Amino acid sequence: MQAFYKRGQIGWLIILLFAPIILFFVYIIYRQEVLGKPFGNNPGPSVLYLGFVIFFLILLSLFSHLTVIGYTNYLEIRFGIGVIRKKFDFKDVRDCAIEKNPWYYGWGIRRIPDGWLYNVSGSWSVQLRMKDGKMYRIGTAEPKRLARFIKSRIDLFGGG
Repeated sequence: MQAFYKRGQIGWLIILLFAPIILFFVYIIYRQEVLGKPFGNNPGPSVLYLGFVIFFLILLSLFSHLTVIGYTNYLEIRFGIGVIRKKFDFKDVRDCAIEKNPWYYGWGIRRIPDGWLYNVSGSWSVQLRMKDGKMYRIGTAEPKRLARFIKSRIDLFGGG
């Protein structure tokens, strides 16, 4: 299916937070397994540290970026490698608006007053009000362009 809108956004904060943690655990494994030097007075097994590396790599792959894709009749958002995704049919959207999220809304997938936020970076989002009363905010670096695209599709598919 052809995409009429596609924009990715990188979550630099999560990358900057998790990269040093991953490197720290890799260093511990290297120190213990390659150099043969235990880490600390009561070192843990390297397999435990490997588990931490895998855990943080999974989190990083799931939440390091957000891609918004606009198809003919629906909008799809994908976190990271695409395991976590959500689809919004334009026929179900009542309207959309550009909103600035307060800093305390944070990033990720989170419950906010009146709805849900999907965001990895920045504070701008496009808010979708659905015909069933639900509300969603989708973080974006280009809110005007995304809102313009969504409004054109709402008009085309009978929103409002």
